[in-house]
Amino acid sequence: TRAFVETRNAERGVRNYSRAAVQYFTPSYSLYPVLAAIHGARANAVPLESNFGIPAVAELRRAKKWNFRAALTFITTPNAPSGRGYSTAELEALCRAQRGVMILDETYVDFAEENALKLALKYPHVIVSRTFSKAYSLCFQRVGYFVGHPELIAALDKVRDSYNVNGLGQVAALATLDDLAYYRKNFQSIIATREQAARELTVLGFRVLPSQTNFLFVRPPAFPANGWLQKLRERKILVRWFNYPETKDFLRITIGKDAEMEALLKVAREILFRQRIGTMNGGARLRRVRISNG
Repeated sequence: TRAFVETRNAERGVRNYSRAAVQYFTPSYSLYPVLAAIHGARANAVPLESNFGIPAVAELRRAKKWNFRAALTFITTPNAPSGRGYSTAELEALCRAQRGVMILDETYVDFAEENALKLALKYPHVIVSRTFSKAYSLCFQRVGYFVGHPELIAALDKVRDSYNVNGLGQVAALATLDDLAYYRKNFQSIIATREQAARELTVLGFRVLPSQTNFLFVRPPAFPANGWLQKLRERKILVRWFNYPETKDFLRITIGKDAEMEALLKVAREILFRQRIGTMNGGARLRRVRISNG
């Protein structure tokens, strides 16, 4: 038997356990190091692989950067900001090797092919964290929950904030569970739009990473990602850019309605067309200068 504890969101439960050594992969959810610092925890940030994959346990042991006895370990699955999904098998390998508490943060799991819930049912030190903020559109209500071993959940329940979840948030969250058919249809629609957008962007020359979330992480062509950020913003297309060494070449594009994605693609085509025309005109001017000087 496993139990769950409701939290204002998953982060509130994290605060309750942020003591001693806390670790996570990077890039990942940016609040992990913030919460660790607030609570005086020793943070251990270990890089993901270059393709944003989780290193194998054997590789983590060889590198000697990962702490298999850390008091608390976070794994964001699927990963944000990359959108990379992780198989249950590779997550389980890490769960078996880890000695401290593991939180598998499944914020975007409703858009993924696999989930890790069975690991929380199997291992007494594993917690699965979920939220109603993304797939269920309740970001302003801040409702999340943990699933894990009854003793571990009971310990978290003892120290959670008295002003944890507001009544309206609870009512809204329960209402979504009464209409799962609608939400599941919506998940599938978002996934279909995501895959179509990925194909279209690939044709335009974007490097599109495989996504198991409601966004795409893409490396744009022709010029740097921050340049694309500005040009898209000028056309009222808003995307995210993360100015860190491992992510600065990418943009994160949230999946919107079909019409919104088509608007993005139309603007991207126009930007690329103007870039090519500018390059051609620049080359022509250079040739004329060389001829006149010759």
